[in-house]
Amino acid sequence: MKSRVVRQVFQHVFIGLVYLAVAYTIMSTTTARFETLALAILVLIYAATLYNFSVIGAATDVNNYAGFVRFRILATAQGVTENEDGLFVEQEKQLRDSLENNAMLIVIDRTSHGLVSLYILYRIIAAIFFAS
Repeated sequence: MKSRVVRQVFQHVFIGLVYLAVAYTIMSTTTARFETLALAILVLIYAATLYNFSVIGAATDVNNYAGFVRFRILATAQGVTENEDGLFVEQEKQLRDSLENNAMLIVIDRTSHGLVSLYILYRIIAAIFFAS
C-alpha cells in the first residue's frame, strides 16, 4: 500500500514537472509580443480550468463522503448496518482512507497549476511592460 502511494506521488510530481516544462517550452518559442500574449492567455486559461476542476472534484469527494456518513447514521437508526458491499462502517473507512491518500496528490496537482500560472503571468507582464 505504501509503495503504491509513493509511486503515485512520484507520478504526480513528474507530471507536474513535465507540465511546467511544456509551458516553458511553449513560451520560449514565441518571438512576437502578440504571439507571447496569445499563447500565454491560452495556457493561463488551461491552467485555471485544471485548477478549478481540481477544486470542484475535491469538494465533490468531501460532499459525497459527508452524504455517505449521513446515510450510514440514518440507516443505523433503522437497524440497517450493511449492504451487498459489506458493512457501512468499513465502506466509510475505505472512503476516508481514499480521501486522505488523494489529499497529497491534489496538493501536488494544484501546486503545479499554480507554478505554471505564476510563470505565465510573469510572461504576460514581461510582454506588456518590458517588451521593446
